[in-house]
Amino acid sequence: MNRILAQRGATMAGNDERAENSSSVAHDEFVELIATLSASPDAETQGEIKKTVWERFGTNGATFISDMANFSSTSRSLGICHFLKMIYRAREIVAPIISANNGTLLKCDADNCYAYFPDVSDAIRSSCDLNKELFRINQDHEVEEHIYLSVGIDYGDLLLIGDNEFFGDPVNTASKLGEDLAKKGETLVTDRALDRSTFDVDENAERMVARISNIEISYVRIPMTQSTKGMIA
Repeated sequence: MNRILAQRGATMAGNDERAENSSSVAHDEFVELIATLSASPDAETQGEIKKTVWERFGTNGATFISDMANFSSTSRSLGICHFLKMIYRAREIVAPIISANNGTLLKCDADNCYAYFPDVSDAIRSSCDLNKELFRINQDHEVEEHIYLSVGIDYGDLLLIGDNEFFGDPVNTASKLGEDLAKKGETLVTDRALDRSTFDVDENAERMVARISNIEISYVRIPMTQSTKGMIA
């Protein structure tokens, strides 16, 4: 049995290493294409390179971007080391839930997490699962240890670079929703993302329009359950 488990562990490690190498190759190829695009003086050559970039890395899907609430105030009052500890705890919770809902956690940068989902419904479900789990965990901690996420979700054409980066309008939009508009414990989903999902929007859900950086965003504020509302200070 131990030998079988060891073999399985070695296989998983090998798979992880191959995936990492594949992402590294994709990243290097992408950077080289963009560098060539930057150095190309004529429009025709630039057009060909752009076409190659989209043929190689273009796809569509749901973008999921989360932001931890109260970053500045918590860091100032309790110190950056305390908040770094909170970020670490949040990442430990986010990663398995993203994976369990068929998503790919591309990267975490400071208190933000960036994930890609082929299916919008999985992205929304992942956000709901995350907030439910965080609210459950928060009950076992003091107030200063509570973790809240704000999530933005969009859908559209994008450039997916291996398993660690993405670019495109739906990435920018999800970032605006998750970082600038969503309050703690909220999930904001664009209308175009909801149109691609099977998620049943509550009749009390708020439909809103915001303009940020000259970009108009139509979105829905997914309401929290009554029990969740009661846990938010």
